[in-house]
Amino acid sequence: MYDVLIVGAGAAGYGCALTLASVEDKFEWAKGREYLMLDDGKSDILKARFYNLAGVEFGIGGDDLLDSMQKQLSHYQSIRCQSKKVIKVQKMHNGFHVICEDASHYEAKMVVLATGMHNFDIDVDGVEVLPHNDVLKPNKICLKHNDLKICDGLYVAGLASGAKTMFAIANGEGAKVACDIFKEWTSKPMVAHDSLKN
Repeated sequence: MYDVLIVGAGAAGYGCALTLASVEDKFEWAKGREYLMLDDGKSDILKARFYNLAGVEFGIGGDDLLDSMQKQLSHYQSIRCQSKKVIKVQKMHNGFHVICEDASHYEAKMVVLATGMHNFDIDVDGVEVLPHNDVLKPNKICLKHNDLKICDGLYVAGLASGAKTMFAIANGEGAKVACDIFKEWTSKPMVAHDSLKN
């Protein structure tokens, strides 16, 4: 039983994953938690080149950016990443049952959908697909939510939430969802500050 399972390893997925994992040794309530990120390998980032993304090499290609984020994530013990296509998310009494195309399945207390804006072909009860109204391209979608929460334990982040199609915005939404999860665990506002230099 994972504490959080993230569907999608793009800007929002990595924003959420890195924020969750980054506190693994900083707080007692975070110790021992386990996370899983599943991705079908079709992120739009792979087709992009970035010139206005703060803190990264000017003109970095999406493949190199994804590789860099994966290297960052590898510093943490609490998270695993797997190449899988999720086809169904079922609500259980104590969390969610996540089923993949290859018949593998996982259980998680919480799920974050960071699946992008092109389509939503995952079978999930209670998820309402809407038109994405903040993008120039036609026929894009987002998922109905209330402040990134679809229902108890189920979140959406990034372009799937209706966010603007900029990496920094989607990435920040993923981090926000992680902080919202921290708040659920601790019953108070929590963030993942980096340590100050000595």
